[in-house]
Amino acid sequence: MNNTYTWYSTLLKPSWAPPSWLFGPVWTILYAIIAVTYGTVFYKAFTKELSWMIALPFALNLIFNFAFTPLQFGLKNNLLASIDIILVLGTLI
Repeated sequence: MNNTYTWYSTLLKPSWAPPSWLFGPVWTILYAIIAVTYGTVFYKAFTKELSWMIALPFALNLIFNFAFTPLQFGLKNNLLASIDIILVLGTLI
């Protein structure tokens, strides 16, 4: 993990970029919110209160969100991580 931290700290970041120690707590909270929200959407899709076409972007968003960390910090591939973020954005729109 130290290698990842070293790599991340060498990246050029804007002045408004949050400190690296903030990512863990923020993403923990975000994933808790995502779990409750997506759980509700998928429950409603399974009980037919909601169309699966409405739930599909939520499923894709979850896949793209989970893919980001291995792409950015595992492969250290900023291009693939950027494409992934665009896909995440597309599922939000």
